[in-house]
Amino acid sequence: MNGDIEQRLRALEDEACIHRLAARFSDAVNERNEEAFVQLWSPNHAVWRIGPPLPSLAEGRDAIAALLRTLYGIERYFMQLTHSGVIEVVGDRATARFVIREHGRGSDTYYDNLAVYNDELVREKSGWCFAQRSYTYRFLNQKPSDETAFDVAPVARHGAPAEERTGDLHAHPRSFP
Repeated sequence: MNGDIEQRLRALEDEACIHRLAARFSDAVNERNEEAFVQLWSPNHAVWRIGPPLPSLAEGRDAIAALLRTLYGIERYFMQLTHSGVIEVVGDRATARFVIREHGRGSDTYYDNLAVYNDELVREKSGWCFAQRSYTYRFLNQKPSDETAFDVAPVARHGAPAEERTGDLHAHPRSFP
């Protein structure tokens, strides 16, 4: 009986870690934190594949970081939301599928989409990381709009409130319990 409980607990822990990994991916992208983003990938030949109609391919952490910088150069504002995920863990490997919503805007570009990430993950000594992420578009709108978008300030320090990162300490007053 104890072995069964330990296996079930391990499965729950693995799923929770993989959900957090996907959330940290979006957070690193949204906060333009390249250092945090690169750490999410396996150091052993990770692959990031973005499918048509805007295909890209990067193999290895250095190439993945370079692709991220290229994508940042297109949109001055970009927001990615990770929605529900389906995960299957087998030992130290896992597969996952996450629904993604993205919205971006550059000086002359507009980007709004829905997509799916199909992932292959591996448990490294440091924890779960992406071995491969394959992005499939399901909806894409690149028509201009008259919406307002705001720049993202670089991350000043780990865990700093947004007000400190933007320099506007009075924009959104907060109280903490």
